[in-house]
Amino acid sequence: MGASKPIVLQSAANPTIRHLVRMRDNRARRKAGRVIVDGWRETRHAVEAGLPLLGLYVAETSADPRQSSDPATRQICLAADSAGQLHWVSESIMKKIAYGQSPRGVVAELEPREQGLSDLQLPADPLVMVLDRIEKPGNLGAVFRCADAVGVDAVLLCESGDLWNPNAIRSSQGAVFHVKNARGSQAEIAKCLEAHSMRLLAARVESSNPLWQASLQGAVAILLGSEATGLGDRWQRVSGKPVEGIQIPMSGTVDSLNVSVSAAVILYEAIRQRCPANH
Repeated sequence: MGASKPIVLQSAANPTIRHLVRMRDNRARRKAGRVIVDGWRETRHAVEAGLPLLGLYVAETSADPRQSSDPATRQICLAADSAGQLHWVSESIMKKIAYGQSPRGVVAELEPREQGLSDLQLPADPLVMVLDRIEKPGNLGAVFRCADAVGVDAVLLCESGDLWNPNAIRSSQGAVFHVKNARGSQAEIAKCLEAHSMRLLAARVESSNPLWQASLQGAVAILLGSEATGLGDRWQRVSGKPVEGIQIPMSGTVDSLNVSVSAAVILYEAIRQRCPANH
């Protein structure tokens, strides 16, 4: 006999539903210290990354996830059910608590895990990406998706946007939960990179050093600037030493690429240089 479904939450006045609706406001969510995740794939990534699950809300029209053919989904749901964290909600309530116009059948509430720069553990000759003042959540997520695909050792966020924004989570396909990351000021990150004896390379439109001629081997940190102004006058020097600039060659009329596209081009060139036997 299959497990019975609990009572379906149908009222927008329910305190739990009112809380989840409030958590869709980015400021309220950050103040409460919560992560709200839409979709089974992203929920699995978050739980597998060790984020404590606080609640799992499933659309009543969905198939019972405790009997899912996916072992990870089934295990998460059975554990949530055992802990009293698995709840069914009506379709109208799912639309209220889900992000965007197309609910994805499940909403999860979790507690974030933040890592400090002092806790950062890196291997020998790491490949690190520094995102300086990147604000758009979709861009942040897309860069993390690329970093995960390439195998970047860490992404450092320098005065950048909210990594737990729903758009960042969705565009990363859950990679924000798996790619090692830490946040800090420019001075703090510069000190961290120095401590790890890393060579810095700054992506700049105005640089005369083509990407294909730059060495991306060894302990390297790649700096990418904001969508609107790039790096500008930031990261010109660290500890009195000039930071080497690199440029992605452009043959058309535009002079720059979207920051996530730039990240992909640079990171795959780095992997080509660092693992020539695999290419």
